[in-house]
Amino acid sequence: MTIAPPVPLTRAENIVRYLILLALFSVSFSTALTNLFVGFGYIGFIVALCTSPSLRRVLRSPPALLALALLALFIIGASWSIAPRADLATALKKYSRLLILPMAIAMSWRDPGLAPRALRWFLGGAAVLAVSCYLVKFGMMPESRLGWWKVSTDARDAYVFRNHITIGILLGFAACLSLLAASYKTAWRARALWIAGGVLFAVPTIFLGQGRTGYVALFIGMVALFLIRTRITPLRTVAGVMAIGALFLGFYLASSNVRSRTDDMVNEIQNHRVQSPNGLRVSFLSVGLDVVAAHPLLGVGTGGFAEAYAPTAQRNWPAGHEMATARHQPHSEFLLVAVQLGLLGSLVYFAMLGTIGGAALGARNFESDSLALLWVVYVVTSSFNSLLWDTTEAHWFLLLAGCLYVGALRRRGVKQ
Repeated sequence: MTIAPPVPLTRAENIVRYLILLALFSVSFSTALTNLFVGFGYIGFIVALCTSPSLRRVLRSPPALLALALLALFIIGASWSIAPRADLATALKKYSRLLILPMAIAMSWRDPGLAPRALRWFLGGAAVLAVSCYLVKFGMMPESRLGWWKVSTDARDAYVFRNHITIGILLGFAACLSLLAASYKTAWRARALWIAGGVLFAVPTIFLGQGRTGYVALFIGMVALFLIRTRITPLRTVAGVMAIGALFLGFYLASSNVRSRTDDMVNEIQNHRVQSPNGLRVSFLSVGLDVVAAHPLLGVGTGGFAEAYAPTAQRNWPAGHEMATARHQPHSEFLLVAVQLGLLGSLVYFAMLGTIGGAALGARNFESDSLALLWVVYVVTSSFNSLLWDTTEAHWFLLLAGCLYVGALRRRGVKQ
């Protein structure tokens, strides 16, 4: 491989680096700030490409090229899309965030310290979100006079800045990341502080909010953490997974939120109704699979799911109900990509995820383990949420994945 010379960052590169960090800090609590920092980051990155030969030399990484290929497919997919113009414009705007991945990867190659700093800045922003949830719970969180954030009035669901699904994903990942950091510390004080941080993030997920996705994110993250940091034997694997299962059984017994949300899900499965949350997801899956079967190669085009699902929504909901006319998405990123771009788009998307996750394989280190944890939480929760479509989750994953991908490769001695 070509080894980039140790050229100092240009002024434009330095600005882009801080814009990436600011975006990661704000992603947990402000969409407006995140969009602002990412938008200026794009502009700065273009300027940096024009002024830094060293930056241009590190552009061609496999995940970056696949992200650009996927974005190109979404743009081309507009030519055969069944979506109305408004849906098409929304989809293209959302998937333009794929540009974040090449930017984050290239800047991480230029700045060896960006990956660990990215984790710290994300955790700082996640701490703002977690503390705000505690303030909501105790009635101490102020309302925004300008309407910039909404404070929950439900005593059982203490959310602010984000909905409970997003809060669960971000804080569940932050909790597991803190426990991962604790496992790398040798000094007992440092380890205790990181464990306390994990508890700080986990409590809002389990006890203060009602996001079932957060329960899954925390559970799968803890299982991944155990498998990553433990020397695996069949007995240890069974014992460890059983211990984590017992912990979550304790959460079920101790947390009224976990208990009620779990019981609701079981009841919805046992008493199927198309208008229940579970029934809605089942109808998304059924219609989505029918569309993929009818258009297996190229799908129905960019932004086409809502139009394909519209007849089902009108049939399942009474006339005049907002759900009958809403522009639905299937709550599964894998299904959403397959419906829009068929097998071709799915292969490119899986290839992008595969190249990102592949960097976490090999020798264990903190950056590689953090990437593995991020990858597992994203992939699992993407199976029943449209995370690349959703603004906050897309920014969270693409920014961190780009930084950690390079951080993991650097720890393995790979040079670009």
